[in-house]
Amino acid sequence: MKDSTIVVESVRKLLRRGATVHLLNMLVKVRPADLAEAFKSLDEEEKSAAFRLLAERASPQAAALLGLMHAAHRTDVLRGLSPEELAPVLQRLPSDDVAEILSICPQDDRDRVLSLMQKEASEEILELLEYEEDTAGRIMTTRFLALPENTSVQEAIAAVQKAQEAEMVFYLYVIDAQGSLKGVLSLRKLLSVPPATLLREIMSADVISVRAETDQEDVARIVSQYDLLAVPVVDADNVLVGIVTIDDVVDVMREEATEDIYKLAGTSDEERLTRSTWKAAGLRLPWLFAAFGGGLLGALVIKAYMPLLSRATTLACFIPVVLGMGGNIGTQAATIMARGLSTGRITLRLVGGVIFKEIRIALLLGIVGLSLWLSMGMAAVLGAVLPMILKTIHVDPAVATSPFVTTAVDLLGLLAFFGVAGPHLVAQ
Repeated sequence: MKDSTIVVESVRKLLRRGATVHLLNMLVKVRPADLAEAFKSLDEEEKSAAFRLLAERASPQAAALLGLMHAAHRTDVLRGLSPEELAPVLQRLPSDDVAEILSICPQDDRDRVLSLMQKEASEEILELLEYEEDTAGRIMTTRFLALPENTSVQEAIAAVQKAQEAEMVFYLYVIDAQGSLKGVLSLRKLLSVPPATLLREIMSADVISVRAETDQEDVARIVSQYDLLAVPVVDADNVLVGIVTIDDVVDVMREEATEDIYKLAGTSDEERLTRSTWKAAGLRLPWLFAAFGGGLLGALVIKAYMPLLSRATTLACFIPVVLGMGGNIGTQAATIMARGLSTGRITLRLVGGVIFKEIRIALLLGIVGLSLWLSMGMAAVLGAVLPMILKTIHVDPAVATSPFVTTAVDLLGLLAFFGVAGPHLVAQ
């Protein structure tokens, strides 16, 4: 059942037949990740019906599925669930995932769901919801393992074995009596030293950490830069309040990349979350009006040159070529610059160098066009002159012109290309 197409067709067929027992048996056998992929192809009604069945009779599978779904698809399935149906499902998810899901729910439903959940879990979630959206505090989990610096290795290993609630124990964090982050060590190191050794003796004090208010994109950049599996989150007093794990970082990187692509296309990531045609159109209109204004300015420029175009109408044929090539080069440069700024590979300090590089690339591409222009000009002259020369030396132009012109034009074209582009390439 790995093929999502088979899953989609099976869900639709069983829903049409009303075969809920068979549908449930099929859904629980499919891996949650495969099911999340299949749900992308179902319409809102189908998603809602299938998920409600899972939520009612197989909440562990429903929780796993909900945790893997994208926000747009989550919105579809959440519309069909009451707070009473949703609470048991969310109870099985990590607190950071629950906070993300509840952030897209209406306030009344959110409060009702939290009141139905266990007190400890709801308090954790409320704590996360207090942080600004798209910050480390919002995506971190509070289920981490941290031990006092005077703990022995033997005691630490026992604590790890009992840490059933901790999410992804990649690293063991070391804190002082006030809860401040003092160091970190890997599980591998923990298992390779004598049992009586204290954690403060083997920990690394050089800890890469982020503040709770750090932007999630910066968190992802830090995790990528230092090749971490998790990064600790601290408050203003350096007290350890949570960790951001690699699975959440991957989600952030995917979301940010998608958001950048939407922005480059002149729309918003919010468009994916709305089914309203009017709202989607409203998100696109501002940028379309900007393009419309640019088009009007272009029309004014063409109008100013109408006397020239009326005398040389052939020039009008090349307007789309000039505009298209310029637009393509501009879009390429804008895409590279925007993506570089969003990933941190291009900083304000490096902008001057990047702009200069783009200018050189554009000039090099323009040189190719100039070489073509020179080659065509020389070819036209040669094509007109060579038959006359051949006739002067008593050679039949009809027979000899074609091979001579072809060879000569190729040679002159190469000379023009390397003559124009060569000095620029040498200067590089």
